[in-house]
Amino acid sequence: MRRDIPGGPLLKSPVFSSIPDMLSTASSRVPDKTFVTEPTHNDSWRSISYGEMQERVEKLARAMLKRRQKPVVGVVGRNSIDWYTVYLATLRSGGVVVPIDRQLSIPEMHTILHYSGANMFFFDEDYGEEIVPDLGESVKKCDTYVMNATGPTGPPHLEDLVASADPKVDLPLSYDRDAPASICYTSGTMGQAKGVVLSQNNLLSDLWQVLQFLDLRTDDVFLSVLPVHHTFEGTGGFLLPIARHASIVVCRGLRYIADDLVESQATVMLGVPLLWEAMYKRIEAGIRAQLGGGIYYRVGMLLSAAAEKLAGRNIRKKVFGPVHEKLGGRTRLLISGGAGIDPEVVAGYEKLGFTFIQGYGLTECSPIVSVNRETANRLGSVGPLLPKMEGRIEFPDEEGVGELWVRGPNIMSGYHENPEETAKVLTEDGWFKTGDFAYIDDDGFLFITGRKKNVIVAKNGKNVYPEEIETILGRSDLLMESMVFGMESEAKGEEIWAILVPDLDRFIERAEARGESLQPGQVVEAMRSVVRDYNGSQPPYKRIRSFMVREEELPKTTTRKIRRREVMREAGLEREPTYNP
Repeated sequence: MRRDIPGGPLLKSPVFSSIPDMLSTASSRVPDKTFVTEPTHNDSWRSISYGEMQERVEKLARAMLKRRQKPVVGVVGRNSIDWYTVYLATLRSGGVVVPIDRQLSIPEMHTILHYSGANMFFFDEDYGEEIVPDLGESVKKCDTYVMNATGPTGPPHLEDLVASADPKVDLPLSYDRDAPASICYTSGTMGQAKGVVLSQNNLLSDLWQVLQFLDLRTDDVFLSVLPVHHTFEGTGGFLLPIARHASIVVCRGLRYIADDLVESQATVMLGVPLLWEAMYKRIEAGIRAQLGGGIYYRVGMLLSAAAEKLAGRNIRKKVFGPVHEKLGGRTRLLISGGAGIDPEVVAGYEKLGFTFIQGYGLTECSPIVSVNRETANRLGSVGPLLPKMEGRIEFPDEEGVGELWVRGPNIMSGYHENPEETAKVLTEDGWFKTGDFAYIDDDGFLFITGRKKNVIVAKNGKNVYPEEIETILGRSDLLMESMVFGMESEAKGEEIWAILVPDLDRFIERAEARGESLQPGQVVEAMRSVVRDYNGSQPPYKRIRSFMVREEELPKTTTRKIRRREVMREAGLEREPTYNP
């Protein structure tokens, strides 16, 4: 398969025989270089070098193999040196790692351990009080170990297991790259969770392709913000740095991102749209809050736009130098994934002199399918398909929009022990049905319009994408977030409804500035105004018919995606399934 890829020649990408080989190569070439720096419980930092991590991984892999012939290892906890060690040691032993979402309930964790067949389970000390007293049958079959321990606990510590390593235990000399290496579960209980089976070949091929697109460097420092159990961070923020012998600094938390960018001198950061949009709003507010900030912002934009034609894009970074300094001064690449982002936010970062790259992927694809390049970065697009990926649009409408199907070496082999669900998304000739509506423009850039399961079918038969409406609504500074959905109407088709979460802090701030107290009716009227403004800019079939106002933040996954079904249930708009006796 050959095709013209926008952005010029592909970059040279390293080839590795396995993920353990990737770490071994880094440790032999840069043994003393810092691999990971993490915050500690006493407000300090600790680091581990590539050489030290290699030694630790080898010991833990031997200890695993002494206890289990084929380790199947569940791991749940914060991004940490211990978490990374367990993941890498499991693959070094030839076992299968099962990353678990740390926001899941204990019963959900037990469900995943049961369905994956895990025989070892590593969890953060924080979970000990809940997990240990409530050991289900699934966990009782596992050897359990505590990570990031600060004191004595029931189960043995990870460090105890590392120290018990027997040097006589042989480690694999090679690996079956097509065998399961990781099982990544979607959330769900009572058998609803689906385990995405990824091989080392899947993961390595994704890394190899991404490195042909993005100029990631040995001196890069990645600030790790997203949860590493999710494949976007797992591949992009954990494995990619190893492939480039770069460094990782674990962020202390969302509220510390700006401080940690400064302290770590990070150059690369991965984030999801809600994170980037919130950061951009704070940057804008910070500029405008300064004396003459609004004028400075507008003049800066005009001067940099004019000077860019003569001096190149770096002039924007100089014009808005104070903004860059507040984010560390070295940040050179911001990468967004996990969901669609407002193109105006992307344009805003670019105008401030940041290189902002949007990509697209799914866990079933290891996960990256496409990503913009610094040399080919089209606004609103998620970039060209990766070099070895094929894509096609199934059943396109008159605008060329249809379901995206993809095929390539990074596609999963299937869902773990679930052939029925696998058959629903994987064709016999290897095409994966993404469940996303999309189109590909004449230059090969992919544009995602929305999730197939979320699409609203209007009365005129046209498809309406909730994500598009949510993006437009989100541009209001009075709105914190929104969720748009379809409700069946008495006539044929669906009506567009929305649940709106106002930014109450902004309302209170404005009321106090006027010397008034905030009245409940003012919020509803303001939300009505937001909806009317939106409706006035849209054709009839895209207009919001009804809306609800919610004070609390919408429930989300650890990657900041809205839990739509949970929101609907809480609003009384969706009932739990019922069954006949």
